[in-house]
Amino acid sequence: MTTHAPQALQSVTLPASLDEAVAALEAMPAAVPVAGGTDLMAAVNKGLLRPSGLVGLGRISELRGWHYQDGHALLGAGLTHARMGRPDFAALIPALAASARAAGPPQIRNAGTLGGNIATSAP
Repeated sequence: MTTHAPQALQSVTLPASLDEAVAALEAMPAAVPVAGGTDLMAAVNKGLLRPSGLVGLGRISELRGWHYQDGHALLGAGLTHARMGRPDFAALIPALAASARAAGPPQIRNAGTLGGNIATSAP
């Protein structure tokens, strides 16, 4: 069995706005954007992915929120499964809330995001 030592990250950037995130990703094209990181960290731990840098999206409020207006829902990519499972969300989008509540143990629901599931084609 071959083992690989994890490569140290060269940088971790934590932007506070979408503009800062875009600028960070433009400045570091090899960096990987991360919000919940559930799939990303599994790949890193298995040695399948060794990003040189991370751009953390967790501080960007526009990505974490949601709102419902005039019959339309706007869901941020950083919206967690735990947040989607709450009663106020479930009252408006019950099928998605039920799916979010079934997304795994609390640790995964608290970290995993809607955008992460879409990006990795996860259920």
